[in-house]
Amino acid sequence: MTTTLTIEQPAYFDRLAEVEAEHWWSLGMWRLGAHWLDAALRGRRDLAALDVGCGTGQTALRLACRPEIGSVVGLDPSAEALAHARRRHAFPLVRGSALDLPFGNSKFDVITCFDVLQHLPQDGDRRAAEELRRVLEPGGVVLIRSNAQGWTSASPAIEGGYRLGDLIKVFERSGFTVRRATHANCLPALVQELRGRLVRAGRSGPSSHPSGGGLKIRLPHPWVNRVMAGVAAAEAVVAGRLTARLPFGHSTMLLVSRNDDQ
Repeated sequence: MTTTLTIEQPAYFDRLAEVEAEHWWSLGMWRLGAHWLDAALRGRRDLAALDVGCGTGQTALRLACRPEIGSVVGLDPSAEALAHARRRHAFPLVRGSALDLPFGNSKFDVITCFDVLQHLPQDGDRRAAEELRRVLEPGGVVLIRSNAQGWTSASPAIEGGYRLGDLIKVFERSGFTVRRATHANCLPALVQELRGRLVRAGRSGPSSHPSGGGLKIRLPHPWVNRVMAGVAAAEAVVAGRLTARLPFGHSTMLLVSRNDDQ
């Protein structure tokens, strides 16, 4: 049985750092977003980047390794997460909230915001989107990832996830142009959804769509991780490089931009 860790436990951020760096899911999610960034940032250099909800700093590190990026700042509300990140990375780290970003207007060219929106209070996603637009340079881009709802969810409050169309509306109403949008982690999500339906048909069981309750995910056996990394990489090509919109998945992903005429 997989041990569930909560943010109060010392091992939480050790597990999170391991998962973000090596788990097939994390690698696949980044590959998908990286394909979008490849096209959006082509030919640009010395860009200022911000990772909102940086956690242990893995996404900020991946941003820093991109040739277009000149500087990176990580932001997180958790002092424990930032302390962990400081032991591993040298880029600036700031404690703060997505609801009130402690930066001036138009400071960043590229922003990532992964798995933050589903943890905000009611209507916090709209406030966070407005803050992201405020600190973004005209012509800049934001890469967003959040939980998606399963077929069996009645509302976002049940599992903290979004219908893709609802997430698109949040950012369009906040003055962004949506350049790319898709579900992600499609095939594993379909398998889990079908398995969950079969379980519920025979007896009471857990939700078929994972979310909440602490950090449950951990590294699988190395060969399983390699096989699933191949599946995730193929999906990243389809949704990322080929820009096909996947119809279902555990996550929703957007690439949005702030334009001069908005």
